[in-house]
Amino acid sequence: MKLSSKDILITGFALLAMFFGAGNLIFPPMLGLQSGDQLSWALLGFIATGVGLPFLGVTAVAKAGGDLELLANRVHPAFSKMITTISVLCIGPLLAIPRTAATTYEVAIAPVTQSIHPQLALLLTSVVFFIIVLFFVLRPAKILDSVGKILTPFMLVFLTLIIYVGVTHPLGTMAQSSYTNPFSQGFLEGYNTMDAIASVIFGMIIVKGIKDKGVTDNNQIARITIIAGMIAAAGLGFIYIGLAYIGATTGTLFTGTNHGQMLIFVSESLLGVLGRTVIGVVMALACLTTAIGLVASCGEYFSRLTHNRVSYNTVAIITTLVSFILANMGLANILKISVPLLEFVYPIIIVLIMLALLHNFFKGKRAVYVWTTGIIVLFVILDTLCDLGASLGINLAFIRDGLNLLPFYHLGLGWLIPAVLTLVLSVVFTANKSVKA
Repeated sequence: MKLSSKDILITGFALLAMFFGAGNLIFPPMLGLQSGDQLSWALLGFIATGVGLPFLGVTAVAKAGGDLELLANRVHPAFSKMITTISVLCIGPLLAIPRTAATTYEVAIAPVTQSIHPQLALLLTSVVFFIIVLFFVLRPAKILDSVGKILTPFMLVFLTLIIYVGVTHPLGTMAQSSYTNPFSQGFLEGYNTMDAIASVIFGMIIVKGIKDKGVTDNNQIARITIIAGMIAAAGLGFIYIGLAYIGATTGTLFTGTNHGQMLIFVSESLLGVLGRTVIGVVMALACLTTAIGLVASCGEYFSRLTHNRVSYNTVAIITTLVSFILANMGLANILKISVPLLEFVYPIIIVLIMLALLHNFFKGKRAVYVWTTGIIVLFVILDTLCDLGASLGINLAFIRDGLNLLPFYHLGLGWLIPAVLTLVLSVVFTANKSVKA
């Protein structure tokens, strides 16, 4: 069976909606503001990790016929369980899902509930938010259609309106950039979207949704998934460029420091009270669609991990309850713990994606996976130890001094050259061996 163009488009919109959540809305405007007259370079870095990597992740998953667990299994089954579980928890109940609810409150609810105690308003918001999430998640066969047909079009219409007004009637002019290296800072800022991690997890939902529509041929499933990834990437790129440009052209008008405040300022300045209402609706829709995809992915993964001893519905309910509790910490506290977690996971995910795409080039040899991934794991462990040591008052300067010798380390990309060199050397040394992953 072949899917119609309409069904493929709906699948692409569903994937876009799953990707597009809190971080995708709140980070681009601030990126634009801080990059100022260096917007092009910062945006190039941001799109590399915020658009390019998610598309490559979806492509890698489609070609491999699996998800992150399958990709990591090429290194070692135990490593696969560990990195997949960490990644699912990061984009699930420990970070991303609570952030969607907390951001919905900060941007959509807080501006209109100033007479209510903030903690109470956050509590009530998160209750309603997660009830809606569970309504969609507990009907998994309908997730793609529900998200693609109902929620995504509303979100895109609202965002397009804001971007159109912001581009045709800019608020001001671009100020001088506050970034010392716009490209690398934009590159690292793209980590905050968490979409590269999500891309190798969402494969579970997209592939299942395609199979539920009657498609059984693996090549056809891969082709549809890649096309859906292209649709999602195009949508993300359009939104990021538009929001970042609007942020850059606010110049010196915005004096706050909070990402949510920045988004509210831009929308209200462009469209008045209507703009604030529009961005509130957009934020709620974006966060809801992302939370639906993430909770569903957690349900699929942990149910499979336990060999269905714990059902999909049970995992989904537990994930929702944990996310509800953590969401009530508030957005600021959630964002504080995001940076170290993402700096640990992201380099490993990027390397696994690249190895999957180059799988045929080095004939799928396990040694290439093991050595290249092992070096990256060693790097992120040492880097994390240095950060932990500094926070605990333990002197680990000798490790930091060694890491500082790596090219691009000061830009947050110290893992890049070791990864490339290890990949090349492992390919050369295993040229005559035939053991595959």
